[in-house]
Amino acid sequence: MNSESTDPLSKPSWALTAVALLVKESDLDLNSVTEKLGLQPSAVRMPGIDRWNPEGDTAGQWRLQCDEHTTRAFPEQLDTILRAAEGCADTLAALRAEGCEVTIVVRGFADNDSQVSFSADELARVSRLNIPLKIIPNLNAR
Repeated sequence: MNSESTDPLSKPSWALTAVALLVKESDLDLNSVTEKLGLQPSAVRMPGIDRWNPEGDTAGQWRLQCDEHTTRAFPEQLDTILRAAEGCADTLAALRAEGCEVTIVVRGFADNDSQVSFSADELARVSRLNIPLKIIPNLNAR
């Protein structure tokens, strides 16, 4: 369901969603991941202590993200990331076998009683990739 639904029982959708393919590892070689996947990341973080969050995760991060700057439609964001992941599924499996953490991450602002919905086809695509799906609602007021 989405917020444009005419169903009076429907709930609003999350706002400002973002979907990402994330590869993490404590000693991640970011250039190697980019080369292996044949994709340019949206963002990277070198392994080590983050000056903005010294107590946080120290793993290196390679991220391909689709957010409101590309499209505000969650299904389009998810499709963009799934198509990219499907195109390099064997390489992602190899990275997992080498010890990398590979996840598909969905983030968004979740107002009171709002929801993020996945179609059966979308969930089947995620399942075929054998990549964990992490859903992270932001409950802060916008």
